[in-house]
Amino acid sequence: MTDHIIAMPGPACFDLGTLHAVAREFGWTVGVADDLRELAAAQPYRRPITVLFHRNAFGSCSWLDAVRLLRSALPEVRPVACHGFPEPIDWPALCDAGAFHALWLPLQENEVRRSFGFVWEAEKRLAAPATTQLIIPVQACGVRARVMAPAAR
Repeated sequence: MTDHIIAMPGPACFDLGTLHAVAREFGWTVGVADDLRELAAAQPYRRPITVLFHRNAFGSCSWLDAVRLLRSALPEVRPVACHGFPEPIDWPALCDAGAFHALWLPLQENEVRRSFGFVWEAEKRLAAPATTQLIIPVQACGVRARVMAPAAR
């Protein structure tokens, strides 16, 4: 199953050429979905790892509603809100709702690459086997504080 980036621009303008070029650097493909039905239809063939979206792709709903709809439809996906520079968004509220990252429109290649790098790192951490590490408190030299450090093996 191929890892897949999905763009849901709605009426917003996404530079698909930039998305395709940067996604190829990570070994991913890009697709476009106009609504949640199309988004879900592609799931059996490709594993969506992130969805770049504008809130207008969901009609006239708010940013929070758009994130909630995405998270309820695809709980494993990482939503990336794509908004205009002057458009105010409440990032702490979006983050609490499950947004992974945000990008300004128009998309800039270096910003898309950085965002995809965050997604790639999150995927890498998810795929890595969980390692348990024993943490013990140690007294910091000359300081009245405790520092947590890995135990020597």
